Amino acid sequence: MSARAGTAAGPAAIDYAAVFGGRYADAERFLGANEWMGPALALPPLETRIALAVVFPELVRFSTLEDAIQVRGLKVLYVRYGRAYSDFSVGRFQMKPSFAEQLESDSARLFDRDEREAIGVPAFEAGDTPTLREQRVRRLDDLEWQVRYLRLFMLVMQKRYPAVSRENPDQRLRFYATAYNTGYAAGEAAIRRRIGRRRFHVARFASPDTYDYADVALFAFRRQ
Repeated sequence: MSARAGTAAGPAAIDYAAVFGGRYADAERFLGANEWMGPALALPPLETRIALAVVFPELVRFSTLEDAIQVRGLKVLYVRYGRAYSDFSVGRFQMKPSFAEQLESDSARLFDRDEREAIGVPAFEAGDTPTLREQRVRRLDDLEWQVRYLRLFMLVMQKRYPAVSRENPDQRLRFYATAYNTGYAAGEAAIRRRIGRRRFHVARFASPDTYDYADVALFAFRRQ
């Protein structure tokens, strides 16, 4: 089945459950087996649905074997030398160290102490040392911490892009999903230009079968 990119206002007419088959079903089963993640996000119901839809394409792509092989070698390089030498995707939500670094930095910059206490955002230690990088990798290796980073992503997006947070759920999800997939710090104009681009695939290496990440997320959101 060929992929057709959707517009910025609506999804492509693609049945992604059929396109991805067993991978899609596995992702749905994973969410069903981990219902604790919804309450753990500690967000309003609609925000929880959006957050889980944002990472759903990563659940479709995730492979336990590939993840273990990838992390084993690359995390050593990251801990020793930093993200310039190794910036790898890890865990069910395929979060990179650079993504976690940006969130940690933004949480300190965008929220004052009272806000952080009210929303339960931890006070991350600033700096770029092997010890701090090792701690970050350990957090990313833990699913509960990935859920915490996802919560922080949603809160940071509301702060960084307040106008987007007032859009309808479909539009907001498409923006958030594209930002999550391509880099949320790029700015609103850059992120909007990326919506609709077909760069997502589930093959281990490059594949001609590519899809719009935001469309996959929106399809999952509407099936919840």
